[in-house]
Amino acid sequence: MSLTALAVTNRQNTPLYLRDYATESNLLFDLTTNHDDLFDDDLTPLEEITSKQKEEWPCLLKYQFILHSACDRLEQILRDNNWKSSGAVTSGMDACWVGLLCSSDNLRAYGYVTTNAKYVTLVEDSIPPENVQFQKSRDNEICVLMANVHRLYTESLMNPFTKLHSKITSQRFDRSVTNLVRSFNGL
Repeated sequence: MSLTALAVTNRQNTPLYLRDYATESNLLFDLTTNHDDLFDDDLTPLEEITSKQKEEWPCLLKYQFILHSACDRLEQILRDNNWKSSGAVTSGMDACWVGLLCSSDNLRAYGYVTTNAKYVTLVEDSIPPENVQFQKSRDNEICVLMANVHRLYTESLMNPFTKLHSKITSQRFDRSVTNLVRSFNGL
C-alpha cells in the first residue's frame, strides 16, 4: 500500500499543490507503464503531459483525473455534512480526518479537511478486504501523514513572503512532504 499522489486545495478547490509519487513508490499495480490496447478500441491515445505542464504540476494526468474526482466526492461529503457520525466527539487529528472518499481502479482516495485547506491522497489499494485490522492501521498512518502535511503547509504560510491562497512553490515544503511520503511508503 503506497501513496501515489497528493493534492492540496484551498476551500474554493483551487489547487495549491499537486504531485505524484508513483516513480518513488513500490507499486504493486504500476499505472505509469504503457499497456497495449487489449480491445483495439482506443481511437485517440491519451497524450502524457508536456514538459511545461509537468513543471507546473508534477502529476500524471491519470492521477489528476482521479484526484479531481476525489475532490468532487469530498465536496459532496462536506456539503451533505455526513463525514462525522452524529454525537461523535473528536479532537486533534481526528477532527479533520474525513477518511475514505472513493476507490478508482486500484487506488483509494482519502480526505483531510482544515479551516484553510483540503488534502486528498491517492493510495494504492493492495490490502485484501479480509485484512481489516491492517487496513485500519494503514488508515491511521494516512491520517497522521496528512496531519503532518497540514502542519508543513501551516509552517509555509508563516513565511512572510508567502502569498496566501496561491500555488505552493516552497522547495522546503516539497522536500519535507516527499520525505514524509517516502517514509510512509517504506523507502
